[in-house]
This record gives sequence, structure tokens and C-alpha cells, in this order.
Amino acid sequence: MTEQHQIGETIQSRYRITSILGQGGIGITYAAEDQQTGDCVALKTLSFRRVNEWKILELFEREAKVLAQLDHPAIARYLDYFQIDRDHDRDFYLVQELVDGRSLAQAIVEGWHGTEEDIKSIAEQVLEVLIYLHELKPPIIHRDIKPQNILLKPNGKIAIVDFGSVQDTYRNTQVSGSTIVGTYGYMPPEQFRGKAIPATDLYALGATILFLLTGRSPADLPEVKFKIDFRSSVNISAHFADWIDHMIEPAIEDRFSNARQALNALRKEAISSLDRRIREIEVKLSLAGNPTPVKRRYEKPLGSRIDLKKNDHSLEINIPPSYWRGDGIGILLFAIFWNGFLLMWTSLASRVGVFSLFSIPFWLVGVGCAYVGLSSVFGKVHLMIGDRHFSIVWDVLGIKRQVNGKTLDLRPVELRSFYEVNNQPVMQVCLNQGVYSHKFGSGLSRVEKEWLQQEINEFLDEWRTKN
Repeated sequence: MTEQHQIGETIQSRYRITSILGQGGIGITYAAEDQQTGDCVALKTLSFRRVNEWKILELFEREAKVLAQLDHPAIARYLDYFQIDRDHDRDFYLVQELVDGRSLAQAIVEGWHGTEEDIKSIAEQVLEVLIYLHELKPPIIHRDIKPQNILLKPNGKIAIVDFGSVQDTYRNTQVSGSTIVGTYGYMPPEQFRGKAIPATDLYALGATILFLLTGRSPADLPEVKFKIDFRSSVNISAHFADWIDHMIEPAIEDRFSNARQALNALRKEAISSLDRRIREIEVKLSLAGNPTPVKRRYEKPLGSRIDLKKNDHSLEINIPPSYWRGDGIGILLFAIFWNGFLLMWTSLASRVGVFSLFSIPFWLVGVGCAYVGLSSVFGKVHLMIGDRHFSIVWDVLGIKRQVNGKTLDLRPVELRSFYEVNNQPVMQVCLNQGVYSHKFGSGLSRVEKEWLQQEINEFLDEWRTKN
């Protein structure tokens, strides 16, 4: 594509061209100086006369429309969109904030080799942007995540650019058929069929990570049964390799279903790696004759409303209701829907006698879900552990349940999951008494649960030492 403008030329009596940033299938992007503000901007241009199909113009206009609605620190800020009529032509212009950085593709060409932790950090940052895009109403699917469209800033942060291929799911479902957009090697099978869903961007990110690890296009890596076989080409941890495997599954149902799920899986891997490292250090210290274990310390999380009081003889914990912060919201909404439907079904079935009895097992499930949801959202917990006895009280909207026992019977507290919300396990704090397990804290954040586990176990350890 030939250049539309020369260096030094001023557009719209405002934007002075300083250099060419790049050019692709739907336009040329220039670096320019905004002479009104003095800021450096990116000026993307498109000539109507040079457009060989209407789809290109549609993509350009769609990019401007979408960018005007976005507000995320890792997405170049939209500034302006305008058009200029010339003799026998019309030029379109999109103005954005100019990001100081180089694309991941350029970084690899220039010799950048990120460590596994560096690349994981990039993956996490991109996933956070995808969570933002995919959870908009309607969701925005980028459809062209690749090394050329991810910029790496000098401070290690990333920015995602080139939204010329974006698609919202409403448009995708209302318009039959679509032009294939994307980049070969980074497109999952469904994209070749003109279909794009949030998991489509996840595949592209997984393929991008492979490029960062190998320096090769994913299309150049071997395939086994239509899936990229990358393990022989990389030297990374087993957990990270498994995570990538899950990202690049050809079948949609085998891939992570959304960016939040993928990010949680990646961060859990980081936590497990840290735990393994701590265990390795403990073993080395033990072999060196130093039995002192290395422990991670959890301080009370910032913003936590838990009230914890501890002295040499007692530990008292008060947990207020979580309200809208808890995982129980999903269960409570499900219980309302379930029991509402069941009430209608039972009332109809009661007209024909014994058929209503068949609803009893379903009512038991509905009541159980309602109790779990109400406990997580509105429940308060009071735990007291003394030198001889302990008590735990659950208060759900004034309805209380209490358990008392001997401190001697308590075993170490664990974090365990007994149910899932949106396919994600909900961890609870389990105060173990003999064969019994007293559960609480499902509405708390993960760090709050880990902090409580640490505090209770430390108190019990000190109590056993004294007794």
C-alpha cells in the first residue's frame, strides 16, 4: 500500500505527521503531533478510493465506534474520528493515544527473550483486558490477538491495539454469514468458519504465548490430530505447559470457557509453584541442620471487615455478612428460581393427588440451596476458642445454630470445597473436630480464608505447646 501522506504534512490543520508506525490491509498508521495539545498521537488512515471491498471500510468504521466506548488502561485511548473529502476520493481518520512501546513481534525480532515468569505476566495482563472486553454488554471479541497487536511498554506493562477485527456477539448472532478475519496460525478452527466467541480470543492468546516461547509462528510448529504439538519445542514448567494445552484446544468445549477461568487457572499455578518452592527450601534447611520451617505470613487483608481478637488464652472471631461480595449470590438466585418453579409445579401436581409427593426430594434440594445461599450472603459467624472449650455460632437472619465442644478435640483447620459456582470450586474454612467438620466463610475472599486458616492454626499450635 502506497503512502497517503508525507512526513511533515499536517492533517485537518492539526495533526502533523512525524513518522510511519505501520501499514496493513485496511490502512496506514502514522505517528503525529497534535499541534493543539502538543501530545503525540497515532493517526490511522484509510482512503476510500483504495478500498477494494466494502468490508474494509466497515471494519475501519467499526473499530472507531468500538474504541469510542472502551475505557481500559491497556487499550490506547480513543481521541477523534473524522473524514476529509478530496477530489475523486474521501479519506477516513482514526486518532488514538500513542502508546510508548514495541510490539511483541518486534521485541522477538530484536532479540528479546522473556523468562517464563515474564511471559506469564504478559498472559495475565492480556487476560485481564479480555475479561474487560468479554464482560461488556454486549461482549466485545477482538478476533485478532497476536504478537503484532500486543505492545510491550518499557515498564513491562502491555497494551492491546488494532481493533479493526472486533465483533460483538449481538451482531454475530443477528447477521448470518461473515467475512473471515484474523491471522493464520492464531485462529482456532471455529474462526475459519466465520464464528467467533470469547474462547476464540483465548486460543489466539495461547498461540501468541507459543510464539514468545519458541520465536516461531504457531503455524510452523508440528501438529498432531489438528492440535499444535509444542512440548518438544519449549522448556517450561509442566503446569504452564498444561495451561497452554488447555488454551489451544481445537474443540471449543475442551478449551477454557472464558478469560476469567483461564486467569484463575494461571494464578493458581503460580500459587502452587510458590508452595513447591517453599517446600524445597524447607527440605534444604532441614538437610543443612536447620529445622526452622519457612512459612508464608498472611496479614489481615486490607478492607476486610472480619473482627479477630487473640490473646494467650482465647481466640475470638466475628465474621459479618458478605452481602453482594460473596459467592453465595449465584446459589441464592438459583434457589429462588428453583423453588419458584417447584412451587408452581407442586401446586399443579396437587390437583391430581399423589403426584405432588414426587416433588419432596426436589424441595429438599431447593431448601438446601436456599440455606447455603442465605448463609453465604446474609449469615454471620461467631467463633470462640478458649483453653478448654470452643463454640461456633451461625446466625442467618436471626435464625441461629450453635456447636460447642472441647478444644482438645480440634484438629488443624483446612480450606476445602464442597460445591461449585459457575464451575469454580467455592472454598470454605473447615474447623475440624474429630470426625466432624464445621464449615464457614464461603462468602469471604481467598486471602481472608487463608489468613483465618493461619491465625486459627497458629493459636491451636501455641495452645498444644502450652498444654
